[in-house]
Amino acid sequence: MNRPVSPAPPGLPRGIRFAAWVCLVLSAFTGFSALRETLELSHLAQLRDEVSNLSRFSKDPDLLIAARISEAQIAALEPMREHRSLVLGALSVACAFAFVASGRLLRPGGLPLERIRRMLGGAALIAALLRTIDGAQWAVVARSIGPIMAEHLSTLPVFQDPQTAAQLKATLPGLASAFAMVMTAVVAGTFALLGQYFRSDGVRQAISAQDGKLAEKED
Repeated sequence: MNRPVSPAPPGLPRGIRFAAWVCLVLSAFTGFSALRETLELSHLAQLRDEVSNLSRFSKDPDLLIAARISEAQIAALEPMREHRSLVLGALSVACAFAFVASGRLLRPGGLPLERIRRMLGGAALIAALLRTIDGAQWAVVARSIGPIMAEHLSTLPVFQDPQTAAQLKATLPGLASAFAMVMTAVVAGTFALLGQYFRSDGVRQAISAQDGKLAEKED
């Protein structure tokens, strides 16, 4: 017979439970994305060959543009492949720790909450650091893709004016890089805030009090 899973501690403040849920979801999405790209980087040469064949034999203009964008992305990733693979691999591990710790904080299963709190705070801060490095690398990739996207958009009727097309080509690479940095600030900033929150004195005291209540019930 399966043992029943312990529910979320009833005395745990709502703010802590909400922060744990946010960390659970964020670490799941971020970790999965990092792991997927790590696997893609390990097959970068194969991807380059596939894109090269697509651009050589395809007649579809949309597919050709997609192939050119992929070629620029691969060219930007190749010099940083090893370093980026290490960063993404470490990020996926940190997110895995944050995911497990968040889940255990919500459903402790008899484990000491203080130990879970310390692991969650540390994992979230490490994830914030690694996601910042990841974002800086991706901003370089986004900047290299920007000119090709601008060239494609300049063929649309709304950008037929030469001055507008020139302005688009000048600004889009910077906008693509800026968008990558904004997304980095949102994700890494959220991880950093969560890490600091779970390491704060208020959360530590609430967790310690809850551990004390659970110990009294067991006695």
